[in-house]
Amino acid sequence: MSKRKKKMTVKQLRALVAFLVVINIILLICVLVLGIFLAKANSGKARQQTVRLKKANDTYTVCVDAGHGGSDVGAVGLDGSYEKDDNLRLALKVADALEKSGVNVVLTRSDDSDTQLASRSVIANKAKADLFVSLHRNSTATANTTKGIEIWIHSSGSERSYAAADDILTNLEEVGITDNRGVRIGTQGDSDDDYAVIRDTDMTSMIIEMGFMTSQDDLDYFNENIENYAKAISNGIVEWLNEYVE
Repeated sequence: MSKRKKKMTVKQLRALVAFLVVINIILLICVLVLGIFLAKANSGKARQQTVRLKKANDTYTVCVDAGHGGSDVGAVGLDGSYEKDDNLRLALKVADALEKSGVNVVLTRSDDSDTQLASRSVIANKAKADLFVSLHRNSTATANTTKGIEIWIHSSGSERSYAAADDILTNLEEVGITDNRGVRIGTQGDSDDDYAVIRDTDMTSMIIEMGFMTSQDDLDYFNENIENYAKAISNGIVEWLNEYVE
């Protein structure tokens, strides 16, 4: 009788040990999944503090250009979204972040209106802006094969232009991007030529291509991180203003 009772206790102990092992494995998996989720959710949090101007009395002006607009929809995303809408959404958020940092902002458009290409540089020049930033989304003929963010600057490749673009890219990377395609000079077809909005503006100018609308990864990153991207662009601009503009 006592042997049978002892045998049952051993079985129960083994079952308990096996149960605890399974529970520990499940808990470990949960901790790992939670860690991955939190790491993604907190990506770029260190950069979410607003960067402010060093000299509060200085008045800096940045012209923020939402590319395309109105009848000119720009690129079309895999989900049917229009580039013009993404550009405007981001531009308004960048403008808001810059204003909170103490920067005066001029927009080339604040709604879904047709805005002539030539008028964009005129607006920036009339405002005597310190920096012109044109926001765009990219696209390719082949969906999902090319992705990432790139910034185009004047073909002269000045130190000021490189520095502004690099400050912005660094901040965007800290939020998280699919690929850093770097700072590029000129145009896609000719490094000695320039896009009109860069060529015709009197100040440091750039075009930021915020990922490919033909890449599902870039579409997801943009929609999930647009608030953080706006703050990152603003922070990069303010860092550059603090260092390069007197």
